[in-house]
Amino acid sequence: MNTPTNQAQTPTFDIAIIGAGLAGSLCAHLLSQSDQTVCVIDKSRGSGGRASSKKLEGDISCDLGAPYIYAKHADTLALFEELTKASVAAPWKQFSTADEHAFVGVPKMSAITRHWLSNATFITNSRIHHLDQISQDEGDQTHWLLRDDKYQPVVIAKKIIITAPAPQAAAMLATNEKLAVLLLRANQACATYQSQWAMWLETECSDLNALIELQNSPIARMIKDNYKPMRNSDKVDRWVIQTNPDWTKQHLDTDKEWITKKLLQAFSEQTEQRVLKHGEPHRWLLSRFPENKGNNKYAWAPEHNVGLAGDWLCQGDAEGALLSALALTNWIKNAK
Repeated sequence: MNTPTNQAQTPTFDIAIIGAGLAGSLCAHLLSQSDQTVCVIDKSRGSGGRASSKKLEGDISCDLGAPYIYAKHADTLALFEELTKASVAAPWKQFSTADEHAFVGVPKMSAITRHWLSNATFITNSRIHHLDQISQDEGDQTHWLLRDDKYQPVVIAKKIIITAPAPQAAAMLATNEKLAVLLLRANQACATYQSQWAMWLETECSDLNALIELQNSPIARMIKDNYKPMRNSDKVDRWVIQTNPDWTKQHLDTDKEWITKKLLQAFSEQTEQRVLKHGEPHRWLLSRFPENKGNNKYAWAPEHNVGLAGDWLCQGDAEGALLSALALTNWIKNAK
């Protein structure tokens, strides 16, 4: 049993959630409703994870990650009905079908996670690295001390939920031998993730479709970000281009200047549009995971009060992250 430093000054919560993406923020939202103290810790300066937004200038931003969320399950449709009523999300009817409904955050995708985090303590710029089990003055009950990458204490919690991508979750779980079963689950997903380059650019307005999917190109899809519902449609078209997984894998560590040149060239060849302005390409190292079949949508170690939630435990997409969070929080709330 480890003895923490500065334990008396370290804040204590019922539940600590690592990761402020869709899964982590939804877990915080649902568990905060059950009169439990909840904190969410993220290594970035804001929320959203792979559904975060890039600020450009003034009040203009774009979504470099998930461009929209497809909801086809009744539970996720109910979530977006609530978000729509709260003016935090809006349906993108142009890309909705009878079976799948597309939604975006308003005024940007990260508005969804910020809304769900409103009743939780949100700790930013903290990379959790060590998970130490400690004794508290409450009989035999043990708690968890979460330390950052400099081994400094961040919070103490009765329960931990890790919603980071599988490789990041595995790195944390590996710091405590009692979490070997959860570590095995994370390690199984580590070899299957896909990476992606994404970049924003602007052109003159055109009648090109708001979503263009490509074959035999470095670019997998191009999205007119300013065409999304409730977005600011300026006198330009603001595109987000995302690369295909195979091309990304070949050029994962290539210089950004070369990546920029190739993506601008591919965009111009496909659209015949002149690029007026563009940003630096962003590399999503852990962009997407394949569908996880045959296992639970979450993982939980009841003897240690530590759990996992995220897209990589479910159907591998943004909706999968939400379904995983719903399943785990329902289990925690109903556990005796």
